[in-house]
Amino acid sequence: MTYCDEAPNVNRTANRFKYFLITSSKSGLFFHVSNGIYKKSKTIDKSAPLGKITINRKNVYQEIYGFGGAVTDSAAMKIHDLTLEVSEHLLRSYFGPHGINYNFIRTPMGGCDFSTRPYAYAMEENDTSLHHFELQIEDYLYKIPIIKRAQKIKKGEIKLLTAPWSANPWMKTKKSWTIDTKLRPEYRQLWANYFVKFFEAYRHSGLEFWATTPQNEPENYKYIPITNDNMSINAMAWTAEEERDWIINNLAPTLKKNNFGHIKIFIMDDTRLSVPDWPKTVFEDKRARNIVSGTAVHFYFDHFISPSVLDEIKELFPEQLILYTEACAGVFEDQNVILGSWKRAELYAANIIENMSHWVSTWIDWNIALDTNGGPNWIKNFVDSPIIINSTANEFYKQPMFYAIGHFSKYVPPGSKRIGTKSENIANIRKIAFSTPDGSTVLVILNLNEEDKEILIHDPKKGTTKLKILAKSLNTMKYW
Repeated sequence: MTYCDEAPNVNRTANRFKYFLITSSKSGLFFHVSNGIYKKSKTIDKSAPLGKITINRKNVYQEIYGFGGAVTDSAAMKIHDLTLEVSEHLLRSYFGPHGINYNFIRTPMGGCDFSTRPYAYAMEENDTSLHHFELQIEDYLYKIPIIKRAQKIKKGEIKLLTAPWSANPWMKTKKSWTIDTKLRPEYRQLWANYFVKFFEAYRHSGLEFWATTPQNEPENYKYIPITNDNMSINAMAWTAEEERDWIINNLAPTLKKNNFGHIKIFIMDDTRLSVPDWPKTVFEDKRARNIVSGTAVHFYFDHFISPSVLDEIKELFPEQLILYTEACAGVFEDQNVILGSWKRAELYAANIIENMSHWVSTWIDWNIALDTNGGPNWIKNFVDSPIIINSTANEFYKQPMFYAIGHFSKYVPPGSKRIGTKSENIANIRKIAFSTPDGSTVLVILNLNEEDKEILIHDPKKGTTKLKILAKSLNTMKYW
C-alpha cells in the first residue's frame, strides 16, 4: 500500500510581497505549488492584451463557516470495508492537518437512498410513546464510528448537522417510505419528540449536533418522477406553511425543553426551485425568524434558477444564513461515476464560486465516498463522489472533484470573509476572493478556457503581478 498525496500547507514568509499559487489542472497537476512576487505596476510588461483582476477590500460580505461532506450509510459502509490503515488515510485526506480541512459533516437521521434498505428509528408499529425507539446497526457499526474517527483526527472541530428523509410509514398519510406521502397531522408532536430521541441517542454515543433541518427535500415530490414504490426515494412532503408552523409549535419548544435548544434550525433543505417563496413564507412570520438560523439549499437544478434568488432572500432577511447542504455530480446522467472527470471538477468549483458570490456561507458535498458504481443505493440512484472506493483492491481514488473542493476548503478557513473583486477582459474565467482570520488574502481563479491565459492581479496593498493561468485549471493564490 502506498500513499503520497497531501494538500500542501502554505505559510507566511518574511517577504510581504510574496504569494503562493496552488494549481490543479486537466493536464494533470493536482495541488501544485509555485510562488511569485508582487511588484510595482509600472514594472509589469503589459504589451500583450491581458485580463485583470483587482482586489477590493473595502467591500466585505458574508463570513464563511466552512466546508464538508456527508457521512451516509453508504459512505460509512464503504470506508469500513477498507483496512484500518487505508481508511485512516482516506479520513485524513478530508479532516487531517495535511488534508483539505473539512469542518462539517452532514449525516442522515435514519436511512436515505444511500442506504442498503429503508429504515427509521420507530420500527414498532403504532409506538406513539416511542418506547421502542432505537438506533440501528447502520448507526452503531458505521456512521457513528466513522464520524468519531473524523472528530478525533480533527480534534473535535467538526460541526454536525442532520435531516430526516422519512418518518416510519405508520406515521404517514400513506404507509410508504416514498415521496408522495406526508406526516399525519396528529403525529406532529410525536415527530418533534422523535428528534429529541435521536439527539439523545447520539449524545449517549458521544456526538453532539450543531444544526438540523426539519426535512430533506420536502418538495422533491414535485420534480422527481414517481415510477413505483421500489424506485422512489424515501421522503416526506411538507409545505412551507406546515414546516413553519411545526418549527414554531413543536420542534423548537421541544428541543429547548429537552436541553437541545442550542441546536440551530435551518429551513427548506431543498433546491433553488423553492427560493425565494419558501424562505419568504417562513421568515415573514417574526416568530419563525427569531427561532430559525437560516436557509439550507441543494445544488441540483442551479443551472435553471439564477443565483439572484439568494440575493433576494439575503436582502429581505439579512440576519439569516444561507448554507449549501448537498451537492453531487452524476445525478440524472447515464454515466454516474466517471473516474478522473475534470468537467465535474469544474462543475463543483464553478458552483462554489457562484454561490459564495451570492451570500452562501457553507458548502457541503454529498457522500464523502462511494463504491465504483456510485453506491450502494437501495433504489439504484447512483451518483459520483470526490472519493471512489475499490474495496476488492483495498484502494480509494481521489477524483478531480476532491481537489476542486480542496482549493477552497483548505485555504479558506472558518471565519474568513468574502471580499470584493473587479475583473476586466477575463471571458470564461470565474474568480472569488476572501480575507482570512490569519490576515492572508485568498483569490481563487477557475479558467474554463481551452488555452492558457495571462492575467494581471492587482492588490492596492501589494502591487501587481502577472499570472499565467493554465488552460482548464483551478488556481488558489494566497498571500499575507
